[in-house]
Amino acid sequence: LSMELQNFKLEIDPQGCAVLVANRPEKLNAMNDLSWRELNEFFTWADTAPEVKVVILTGAGDKAFIAGADLNSMAKKKSTDCLGGSGQRALEKIETCSKPVIAAVNGYAFGGGCEIAIACDFRVVSENAIFALPETGLGLLPGAGGTQRLTRLIGMGRAKDVILLGRKISAQESVQIGLATKCVPQDGLMAEAQKMAAKLLAKGPVALRIAKRVVQASMSAGQDVGMLTEMLALSVLCSTEDKAEGVNSFLEKRTPNYCGRSPEGKLHQNWPESAGTSKTTALSAKADELVWMPAFSFEVW
Repeated sequence: LSMELQNFKLEIDPQGCAVLVANRPEKLNAMNDLSWRELNEFFTWADTAPEVKVVILTGAGDKAFIAGADLNSMAKKKSTDCLGGSGQRALEKIETCSKPVIAAVNGYAFGGGCEIAIACDFRVVSENAIFALPETGLGLLPGAGGTQRLTRLIGMGRAKDVILLGRKISAQESVQIGLATKCVPQDGLMAEAQKMAAKLLAKGPVALRIAKRVVQASMSAGQDVGMLTEMLALSVLCSTEDKAEGVNSFLEKRTPNYCGRSPEGKLHQNWPESAGTSKTTALSAKADELVWMPAFSFEVW
């Protein structure tokens, strides 16, 4: 990392599981301008850091995951300050990160905290977790992607209920409506998140990265384009050493030892590289190389 984190704590274990903790418990881990910058910086770095294979994001203390924006900071903002989109940029880095990201929601996930959680790939919640987007009660609206991602996750009707009426979603309901994966007692939350991380670490790393992007592409492309992308992605994976290792280990009844290598033997620990802000992706297979093309337009096909 090019900057020392002040509002977050970071630990990385030898297996490559990075635990990033929002660390302002006296403010219920509320996000200020520095917090958004640090979140952006971390996921920019983690996207290509070989020592990071999976990320768990949680909050310090037992009351809050992240209780939204710091209102003292928000009170000083002018209309032009919001045009920079710092929250949107940071959460797009989470959403497009080539590594799986798990939100371990251990309490209030309000406003920006809710938006951060729904930008992650998975959400496991403690029994005291509560999701809410209360911005309309302050004369605002969710500005870090909440209006878009929540609608895609739980449907337009429920999203309007949460955003327009400001209704809170309990931990139990979050699982029922597909917002969260699992609800566990608070003292077992991190163990459950670590268990999920261990399952991800056992998968083929290149397959995980490509599968994540192909699933995400389904949100911005028609089914015919999505099916073509899926077919090309499978074709690429069938040429990797990981595919051979995965199939052989299954047939030989042993644990696979994935290395993340292409047919040429090139390590792909950092592959694909950061996809920037493009909403469309494609895969191109050449006779002598494999290329991930983040900004390739579906229209070319």
